[in-house]
Amino acid sequence: MAHIPVDLQYTANKQSDSRPPIAALRNVSKVFGSVIAADALNLSIAQGEFLSFLGPSGCGKTTALRMLAGFEAPTSGDVLIDGQAVNDLEPYRRPVNMVFQSYALFPHLNVSDNIGYGLRQRRPRLSRGEIAGKVGRALEIVRLTGFESRRVWEMSGGQQQRVALARAIVNEPKLLLLDEPLAALDRKLRKEMQIELQDLQRQIGITFVLVTHDQEEALSLSDRICVMRGGRIVQTGSPQDLYDQPKSRYVADFVGTSNFFDGTIDAVVDGIATLATRSGLRLQGAATAGLSVGAAVCLSVRPEQIRMSRDAVPGGLACTVHNRIFLGEHTEYLVQHPALGTVNVLTPRLIESGDMSFQTGEQVHINWNPGRALVLSPD
Repeated sequence: MAHIPVDLQYTANKQSDSRPPIAALRNVSKVFGSVIAADALNLSIAQGEFLSFLGPSGCGKTTALRMLAGFEAPTSGDVLIDGQAVNDLEPYRRPVNMVFQSYALFPHLNVSDNIGYGLRQRRPRLSRGEIAGKVGRALEIVRLTGFESRRVWEMSGGQQQRVALARAIVNEPKLLLLDEPLAALDRKLRKEMQIELQDLQRQIGITFVLVTHDQEEALSLSDRICVMRGGRIVQTGSPQDLYDQPKSRYVADFVGTSNFFDGTIDAVVDGIATLATRSGLRLQGAATAGLSVGAAVCLSVRPEQIRMSRDAVPGGLACTVHNRIFLGEHTEYLVQHPALGTVNVLTPRLIESGDMSFQTGEQVHINWNPGRALVLSPD
């Protein structure tokens, strides 16, 4: 990444709980006819953080982003920026810029003119020298110096994405909104741009708000993730918190991969719940808040938390290897249990070497540390 000019360098504290809010949603709802697209959203966005709205299509994440941008007005509640309600403030009057999935670049303009378009609309007008200086600094930030005269249709998808980012940051907005900006890129380029996007945000310090349905993208980029479902915010937290401590099956299933086993809580001792399945199995995991004996629940066990061996172990479950998928740094196994069905197991390559690997059809035993599995509400 190129040197960042001093006036755009990031100096804020990266701990979100110590930063003042730059924007907020206060009991915000949006209704389209009979459809509730956003339902009583309450959220504070800290100065300088990278926040992601994560959820499936139709969950309300894009509606929330568009209300921050000013493209949609809330039916009720308030959208605040810098502590001021902006419900009736036009998009172009808000200190906000947006990068769209399609990039929305002007094909008849070159790179420099695309980036400087917003600067040329300012009143009072900026001089040509001021515009050229700001465009040059933005090009340096996104590593496109020397591409000023290039036509955007002559550039790759990743380069076009950088032009769109440069055009957004050149106006130095307080909020940069990203509407699935990497969706059109291939997998390898997406990974590269995720790293560049995170580096860019950390260095210039603008608050980023991303909308995505890609859990890996949200986990790798975000300081905080806001998981949405049916127009509501169901859980907000750091990527690690959401992965390790989901509050429901929905969050555990959407953030990462997990095995789920349904049953009823039979006992809770020292925070460890024993779950009785319909087939009579007794499985154990850490009990989450609000659950008690007799509650219908599900046990969530991440694939990497499951140990697999050829030898029987206390509390282990006898299974048969149904499928083996080599993934380079990991091997993924699908093992079959007569009562639980298919169980996903992920084994690091360092553990599995030579004759340690398991083969399709082989009899194995699986178990896990009860303190690492979670007993959750079944939604």
